Amino acid sequence: MSTNDDITIRSAETSTDLDAFFRLAAETFALDTIRSAARWRQHVEHAPDYVSGQVRCAFVATALIGGYMLYERMLRVGFVTLPTGCFAGLVTRPEWRGRGVGTTLMHDAIARAVERRLGLILLDGIAGFYGRFGYIDVLDTTRHIVSRAHLAAIPRSPYTVRLATADDASVLLDLYERHYAGYNGSFMRSIAWQRHDLALRLEGNPPRLACDGDGEVRGYLILPSQAPGNHAVEAAADDWCAALALLQHHAGIAGDATEIDWPLPPDSPTFYALADHLNLTSRSYHHPNEGWMARPAHLPTLLDRIGPLLNERCRASGGETFRLCVAGAEPSLAVGAEANAPDAPEVVLTPQALVQLLFGFRPARWVAGYPGVHIPAAILPTLDALFPPGRAWIAGSDAF
Repeated sequence: MSTNDDITIRSAETSTDLDAFFRLAAETFALDTIRSAARWRQHVEHAPDYVSGQVRCAFVATALIGGYMLYERMLRVGFVTLPTGCFAGLVTRPEWRGRGVGTTLMHDAIARAVERRLGLILLDGIAGFYGRFGYIDVLDTTRHIVSRAHLAAIPRSPYTVRLATADDASVLLDLYERHYAGYNGSFMRSIAWQRHDLALRLEGNPPRLACDGDGEVRGYLILPSQAPGNHAVEAAADDWCAALALLQHHAGIAGDATEIDWPLPPDSPTFYALADHLNLTSRSYHHPNEGWMARPAHLPTLLDRIGPLLNERCRASGGETFRLCVAGAEPSLAVGAEANAPDAPEVVLTPQALVQLLFGFRPARWVAGYPGVHIPAAILPTLDALFPPGRAWIAGSDAF
C-alpha cells in the first residue's frame, strides 16, 4: 500500500471496488458503461492467468478516483521467457485529472512489478506520457495495403473460409505458434488462455478460418469486434491460397473501403505470400515515445532470465566475454566463459538501452551512442550477435 497526501493506492479488494474501477474504465474509453464494464470485468477475472490484486486503484477515503491493471504474462525473447507486467487501463476521474493521480499510479505499477519479481513492464501508450517513467519504444508496427480492385481481378482461391467455433481453439493456437512465437514480444499461451480469448471473440466477430480442399485449417483472420471495416487485427496464412482466400473474404465484407489493410511482420511467411503475388504498399509507423514501450522492473529476474540466451549466443558466435552492467543498478551479468576474470571488459547499458537491445528494436552500434552507455569497441561485434535487430512483433490478439 502506498500513499500520496490523502490518496491511497491499493489493490481492488472487494466486488464494489472492482465494479467501480471497470465502470470508470468503460466511461473513460467511451464504451457502453453498464454492459461493457460487466463484460470487461468478467473477461479479466475469468482469464486463466488472472492474479488476485492485479487491478490497482487510487482512493480518497472510500471513493475510487483512478486505477490501472497489471496483467502478468510470459514474454518470449529468443528461447527464453520473461515474467512481464502488461500495464493497461490507466484511468482517473475527470475531476482529479492534473492533480498527480496518474503519476502516483505509474510509480505504484513499477513498485508492484518489482514486488512481483516481474522482469519487464510492457504497455501500448499514448504519446508523450510514459517516457518520463523510464519507458522506451520497443516496436514499430508495419501494415500492408492491398487494393480491392486488384484483388477482384484475381481468380478465386480454391480454399474456403468459415467462421471459427469454440472447437477451433487448438487450431488457432497451433497457427499462432507457427507464425508468431518466433518473435521477440510474443507471449506464451496455454490452450486454456486461447479458449478464453476465443470465447470473447465469438461474442463479437468470430475469427475467419481458411480451409484447404481436405478441410484442414491453413490460416486465420481476426477482425475488430465492433466495426470490421478494412483494418485487420491479425492474420496468418500457411500458403498463398490461404492468404488469398482470407483477403478475398475480407474484401467482401469491408463496406465501401477501397483497400484492405493487414498488420504483418515484414519478414513473416504471410507477408512473403502476399508480396510474391500482389501489388502491395507497406507502411511502417514510427511514433517516438508512443505505442509499444517497455522498461525493466525487477532487474535480478530480468538478468537471470536472459543469461542463458546471451551465453548461448556468445558461445555459438565465438564472441568476446564481458560483464554486462546496468547503469546505477545491481547485479551485473557475466557473459562468456571468462567473464568473471579480473580483466574482463565491462559493458554499461542504461535500462532503456538494454530493453531496446532485447527486443531488437535498435542495433548495438546505434545504442552505443546513447548517453550513459559504454561499450568497448572490441565488444561491439559480440553484441551484434547477442542482440540481432529486427525480430520483434506483438500480434494483435496479444494486445491488452
